[in-house]
Amino acid sequence: MVDAPISPDTTHRRTNSALWYGLLITLLGIASEFFYFLRPFPAIVRALPWINLLVPAIGLIFLFIGLARAFARSAIYGGKIWGSIVTAIAVLLLAGNAFLFHRTRAVPTSAGAPQVGQRLPDFTLPDSSGRQTSLSQLFAASADGSQPKAVLLVFYRGYW
Repeated sequence: MVDAPISPDTTHRRTNSALWYGLLITLLGIASEFFYFLRPFPAIVRALPWINLLVPAIGLIFLFIGLARAFARSAIYGGKIWGSIVTAIAVLLLAGNAFLFHRTRAVPTSAGAPQVGQRLPDFTLPDSSGRQTSLSQLFAASADGSQPKAVLLVFYRGYW
């Protein structure tokens, strides 16, 4: 016995799960932004900006799949209006996130920063043990008579 094709109006409408998954993943991507400011695990902090870009992009892919379903087979899948609105908001959020990601990566230029090869003025700062050390002391000849060719300055912040 051969089944006759079922007309779209006799079937029940299906849930457009791709739209719902896309909405959920996009909201998770937005929520992941807060972890960047909380800094729960130092090892993950470096990867967070990339995760904050990747998760909403995956959600956007699901939203586009759901929209394609809603518009191509509107008799079976719903979500043309709300799916379009949520997708537009997700695109704006991802564009804003990418813009902020780019802006935070840009290091501002400093006109007063020393250039490579430029001689620095002599200064005195405390070292890690609290003793005052000047730049001229670091360039002074050592006990074996050799003079250092360069000095590496490391500015750190923190408490020991």
